[in-house]
Formats: sequence, structure tokens, C-alpha cells
Amino acid sequence: MPDIKLILETLAQYRPVMIDPTPESAAVMILLLSNEDQACEIVLTERSAKLPTYAGDYSFPGGIRDFADTNLYATAVREIQEELNIPPDSFQHIGQLDDFLDKYGRLVRPFVATMNKENFEKLCKTSHDEIERIYYFALPDLVKIQDNPMLRHITRRSPAYSFREGDVFVWGLTAAILVHLSNIINHENKSLGKKPTE
Repeated sequence: MPDIKLILETLAQYRPVMIDPTPESAAVMILLLSNEDQACEIVLTERSAKLPTYAGDYSFPGGIRDFADTNLYATAVREIQEELNIPPDSFQHIGQLDDFLDKYGRLVRPFVATMNKENFEKLCKTSHDEIERIYYFALPDLVKIQDNPMLRHITRRSPAYSFREGDVFVWGLTAAILVHLSNIINHENKSLGKKPTE
């Protein structure tokens, strides 16, 4: 795994493949946390079981674009503040990844930002209506995400990636975006399944 500075440089230089907006579009924030040991983790949230969509799933902070959002980056910024109490001036915007489609056919645009983990932990206050807990996904664990053919009929993605650690299960669109991130920083070319099949 490259060091964090090289990873951030690589992500900043990446030119994403973008698709046309859909009637409802969404954005997520891939927040990379670093510490003094140069370890890097990604913030994932366990969604509340009470939510109407993706209940109980692990995902990136994010959501549907509001009418008042000037663009999809503004959506990601707003959502990370609403869900985790992380203000815009506390992280550094690095870039964005390729667009994906979720299972409802909505555009999902992933943005990348970075901040110090200690600062994140000081600021973070989860919205109990939306978030059950935070899971810190260690960047070296990207290589542990594997295609799970048994999930293809559920996710309608091929490959259908997943990752498990204890009671944490990451799958579907979130896992696909993580593999895309791994492709970029590790110079791999794994197939992504950017949109569900019919």
C-alpha cells in the first residue's frame, strides 16, 4: 500500500468518468482519515434500522441532492455535516471518483476528502436518527474485498463485491466504490459493475 501522501496525489490527479444526472441524484463522501503513524482509514457508517432505504447497511456518508444544493459536492458536504457534525472547513477536498448507479437507477457521485483522525473524533457527533455507529475501514483491507457470486441476484451487480469483519458486512454499491478506489491507488483493473443489470 503506498503512503498517504502518494495516495492523495494519485486521487487528486484522477479524472473521473461521469454520467448524465438522473431525476434524483446522490453524492457520497469518501473521507480518508490519517494519523501520526501514517495509517489511513475510511469512514463508513452503519445506517439506522429505522431508515426507509438501505436500513442497517454500511455506507459512506451521503444522500440525495436537495433542491437548495448548488451541486453534488454541496450535497456530500451537507450530508457529512448532518450525519456526523463534520463542518466543511475541517476537511480537505481531494477529488472525485467515477459515477455509479444505485439499485434505484439514481446517479451516485463519490467525492474524496481527507482530515486528521484525531480532529474527526473530536468533532464527530452522529445523528441518531440516521446513524447507528461508525466503522473505520482500514485502507489495507481494500485487498480483502472479494466477488461474492451468491449476492449477484440481490445486488444485480456483477461482480458483487463484499467484505466481512466480525459483524460488519459491507456489500453492494459501497463495496463496488471501495474496489474502484482500490483500483486507482493500487493501479489495478478489477471489473466494477458500476450499474445494476436488468
